[in-house]
Amino acid sequence: MDNLTEYRQSPLNGATFGNKKNIYLAEKPFATTLEIRVNPKSNTARKIEKTLKIKFPKQVGQTFRSKSFTVLTLGPDWWMVVGANRNHEVKIRAAIGNEFASIVDSSGQRTFIEVSGKYAQEVLEHGWENNLDPKEFKSGMCSQGVLSRSPVIIYHGPVGVYHLYVRASFAQHLWNFMTDASIEYLKK
Repeated sequence: MDNLTEYRQSPLNGATFGNKKNIYLAEKPFATTLEIRVNPKSNTARKIEKTLKIKFPKQVGQTFRSKSFTVLTLGPDWWMVVGANRNHEVKIRAAIGNEFASIVDSSGQRTFIEVSGKYAQEVLEHGWENNLDPKEFKSGMCSQGVLSRSPVIIYHGPVGVYHLYVRASFAQHLWNFMTDASIEYLKK
């Protein structure tokens, strides 16, 4: 079957809120996402790295960005590849054959919200449980946690831009929380 990505629709359906100067929320287009679980010291991991033309980041929270995708390190043996295409999964499976690894297309599982603007960090701090101080959570890092009772992965993109990956079933709840938390920053 052909890739059905173009027909998928997120729970937020392209919603936007705010202004680009102070605080701006935008549901971003669907991105193919692969979750990879493999022993990082194994020969299988080397084959996956060779196929993707990357080196898996070693520390949880580290990321790798290529021209077409971003690799987020979610655990010692767990990576999420955002922006991968279907060919990546097929090539990885062909490269590793029957060797042990978990490669799961989790594309439909999460909704992608971009939070940007002068007050993006402050808005997120209304409900995020982890430290967002730019000295600790630098541009190019990722973190998992709970934001307004919703399981979220945050990727700190360029300064002042955060990518939130929230489970689709929590997307509307998180959107409501984020728009409410943003109101006080719209006219500052």
